[in-house]
Amino acid sequence: MNTITILGSGTSTGIPMLGCKCEVCKSPNVKNKRLRSSILLQVGEVKVLVDTTPDLRTQFLDNDIDDIDAVIITHDHADHLHGIDDLRPLCFEHPLSIYTSLKCEQDIKTRFPYMFKEKHPDAGSIPMINLETVELGKQFDIKGIPFEFFLLPHGPFTTLGFMQGSFAYLIDCSDVPEETMKLLKARNLDLLIIDCVQRPAHKTHLNVDKCFKFIKAIAPKQAGLIHMGHGLEHKKLAQEAADNFNFPVFPLYDGLKLNYR
Repeated sequence: MNTITILGSGTSTGIPMLGCKCEVCKSPNVKNKRLRSSILLQVGEVKVLVDTTPDLRTQFLDNDIDDIDAVIITHDHADHLHGIDDLRPLCFEHPLSIYTSLKCEQDIKTRFPYMFKEKHPDAGSIPMINLETVELGKQFDIKGIPFEFFLLPHGPFTTLGFMQGSFAYLIDCSDVPEETMKLLKARNLDLLIIDCVQRPAHKTHLNVDKCFKFIKAIAPKQAGLIHMGHGLEHKKLAQEAADNFNFPVFPLYDGLKLNYR
């Protein structure tokens, strides 16, 4: 079995949100404390980080992670990218490959140019990072592990979704194209992790109603909700999901571990 660790399950502000005194932000329930959304896949001995959030250092320390083999960046928004500098201690001595879309690769080089300059002996702690562009719509191997990548609409932007084995990850999306839906449904997924930001409609994310609609259409064996904002209280959302599905659908929480084939 392969393992997924939920490093963060929250939206771009994190939960609690600074300055907010709402029920969820002030909740004593630890499952309502959400760092920015990120996961770690372990397939055999290979560990693949998905997204470098501004909470990356805390996420690694909280989960006793001291090494990874590769990184996937789904898109260039700050809450999914701007912790990239915290990768430096993991690649001072050996290169680390980051896989992403062509556009995101170009944006990373623009925002973090110092990471990709030729290493000078007197330059200090410059990381050794290789940026690699994934191929879409076909099998693409990362460290010998097969992935299938596809683009998802994120309002006017795009983000990388993917399948690995019987697991699919749909993050920061406002819709799921019909062709992608057919692909996901045909896979008979063990596990789907899907964007679910709030109850009202949202221009760049799935709200609860759209998220539930796509879960029903894809029909995985189980589904986890991620990228949740402070309008979604853990226990209430868990009960709502239980009332709407006859298979396990549940809000994720930081530190949770899940398995799939």
